[in-house]
Amino acid sequence: MQILMAATYPLEVVEAARFVKANPNLKGPALDEALKDKTWDPSVLSLCSFPQVLDMMNDKLDWTQRLGDAFLKDEAAVMQTVQSLRLKAQQAGNLQSTPQQQVVVQDRYIYIQPTQPEYVYVPVYNPTVIYGPWWAPAYTPWFWYPPPVWGYPPYYGGALAVGFVWGAAWAVSVNNWGWCHPNWHAGTVNINITRNNVWVNRPAYVSHYGANGTWTHDVDHRRGVAYRDSVTGEKYRPSNSAGIQTRENYRGRDYAAARPGTGGGGNVSRPTTPGAGGGVATRPATQPAAGGGGNAARPATQPATGAARPSQPTHERTSAPGTRPAPAYQPESRPQVQREAERGAQSRAAMQRPAQTANRGSAGRSQGGRGR
Repeated sequence: MQILMAATYPLEVVEAARFVKANPNLKGPALDEALKDKTWDPSVLSLCSFPQVLDMMNDKLDWTQRLGDAFLKDEAAVMQTVQSLRLKAQQAGNLQSTPQQQVVVQDRYIYIQPTQPEYVYVPVYNPTVIYGPWWAPAYTPWFWYPPPVWGYPPYYGGALAVGFVWGAAWAVSVNNWGWCHPNWHAGTVNINITRNNVWVNRPAYVSHYGANGTWTHDVDHRRGVAYRDSVTGEKYRPSNSAGIQTRENYRGRDYAAARPGTGGGGNVSRPTTPGAGGGVATRPATQPAAGGGGNAARPATQPATGAARPSQPTHERTSAPGTRPAPAYQPESRPQVQREAERGAQSRAAMQRPAQTANRGSAGRSQGGRGR
């Protein structure tokens, strides 16, 4: 149960494994004293007394995270799978009481307990041997053997054809063992918050577990690690709909509303001036160039007579069907608008000079003809 709970906090597992590996001589009360200021979850803190377990979980971190994600997704289903695997090992003749462990069957559930409550032996075994012929060849489990530093006999490679391999006995205290128990019938883990455990009795943990003592995942100890899918993430990190709506109000999405005369159908388009026609009009009505013909139409960005400028915006983009309309507001500075107006006036003046020259030439020829 401690492994299943700790697997939901993979980052803290990595930190604890590094701490234990850096302090291999800390054991018993000295280890508890060194861990008193650590803020890891009690499940992670308790595994520090079993360094070979932390070493395995850290070495196979992808497996650890998948195990934790499965436990978060369906806690009862994972615990049922544990019982199914124990039954397979028992039917294969490999799960039975030994000097290190006691196997008890009660109410159709298989319990495994230490023979001596103050000492715990951590077994190592090849799953394809202990559980019998593997029923899913495409998903054959991996096999991990601890290094000799953790008290196991040397391993020379190859498949481990024997049953369980036992390492050294690990003396445990009330902080390390006995503070959580599986509730096989309900598919949950029970936490004993009244036990004299310096890690579980912290106010934050007592408040989190509540009076019933049923374990629940603490998202704060997840430390930002992503969840497997959006459903699990929403379960433990629900979206704040009020906060989302508040942020939406400040995203500058006040679109230009359609006005009568745009003639653009259902799509929101930019306003047009009277006479510009229907459909998707993009600019105000044009104005004939002074002294020119009908083909010399130019945009009336500002009347040549110096009258008031049109109130309609001239720099908006039209939204294509199925796309988001452009905002009505355009962040264009006033000096830039003035420069554009002056440039337009100069252009109009340049266009008027050829026409005036041509008129004067025509008048001169007419006078000359009359004189002749």
